[in-house]
Amino acid sequence: MRTEHTRSIQTISHSTEVIDSFFDERSQKEFSVRRLSFRHDPNRQIFIVTISNDNKSDKFYVVPFAELTICRNKIRYLVKPTQQYPDLEDSFPSISSNIETAICDFIRNYRPACH
Repeated sequence: MRTEHTRSIQTISHSTEVIDSFFDERSQKEFSVRRLSFRHDPNRQIFIVTISNDNKSDKFYVVPFAELTICRNKIRYLVKPTQQYPDLEDSFPSISSNIETAICDFIRNYRPACH
């Protein structure tokens, strides 16, 4: 059983780095696109999107929105936000576009540190 790198609140808050943030006008929410810091292979990146200004958000509480990966040069949702946040369905196209742009820009410029 592999439990070393699960997506707990601690993992999201302590083992990720923010690669981009954006504000969605329609939903009036701010999103942070994060990547798991321990992933160094460009083909094995995991991205976690969080809602930064949710009324539940503070420094001790993280609100996950989506989890994504890259597979065969395509962005794939591992956790789909439309199922978890049906109230944001109208905003999803613009939110999704911003998320995918952030990930594409990151991958295009990614240079792993030597370990």
